[in-house]
Amino acid sequence: MILITRPLAQATNLKSLINNLGIKTALFPTFEINKIKAEIPKQKFNVIIFISANAVDYAEQYFNNIIVEPISIFAIGPITAKKLIEKDIKVDGYPKNNSSSEVLLNMPYFKDLKDSEILIVRGKGGSEYLKNTLQVKNNVNYFEVYERVPCDLTRLHSQSIKEFLKVDDGVIVINSLESLSLMIELVNKESKIFLDQFKTREMIVLSDRIKKQAKILGFQKITVTLNPSDQDVVDLLGSKNNKKITRI
Repeated sequence: MILITRPLAQATNLKSLINNLGIKTALFPTFEINKIKAEIPKQKFNVIIFISANAVDYAEQYFNNIIVEPISIFAIGPITAKKLIEKDIKVDGYPKNNSSSEVLLNMPYFKDLKDSEILIVRGKGGSEYLKNTLQVKNNVNYFEVYERVPCDLTRLHSQSIKEFLKVDDGVIVINSLESLSLMIELVNKESKIFLDQFKTREMIVLSDRIKKQAKILGFQKITVTLNPSDQDVVDLLGSKNNKKITRI
């Protein structure tokens, strides 16, 4: 059984792909996504970085305001880049095999970047790592177009916890540090014993940074995907089928 911690509105495709493998799923949303009114920046930028596919979707109405040539546009990873390309936005670069700030910053373009006006398009809150690193040599601003609203513990969460813990071979899919933290909070509200059991289960995460934090928090069986796409997560789960993940 696979525990999906994404917002409900973004879990449908992954759930369907996993179910098509004949593997059970349990929905465990840790937060939901809400659009917010963004304050349009007045200055022009040399570089724009889109942090997620959500950032692309919710910023689309502002493209004419923020994308002013000449400009270089980067995406945090292949999924975000694909979303931009679908909206006819030319992408100058993105990490091909992993979606993370660390990999983006290791690209040659950013290693030498200085004295530039950079706009990071993202959701409200989140990691400051990318901005803190870039602003050592550049001027960096945020353009926040959505917010993540933590979920309260609901009947769905309680049911999913119990179904997930009925099997010994469950796998948790975590998309972000925030999802990890909120999942722990929700499970702990239900029962500290349940949280201890969760820490014995396998986990698939989307970056080495999440893996490192998960280990600190007591999880041990952690695998990092090479690519955060739904299909890559499913391919990884398919490769684990030799261990007989519980089937439908």
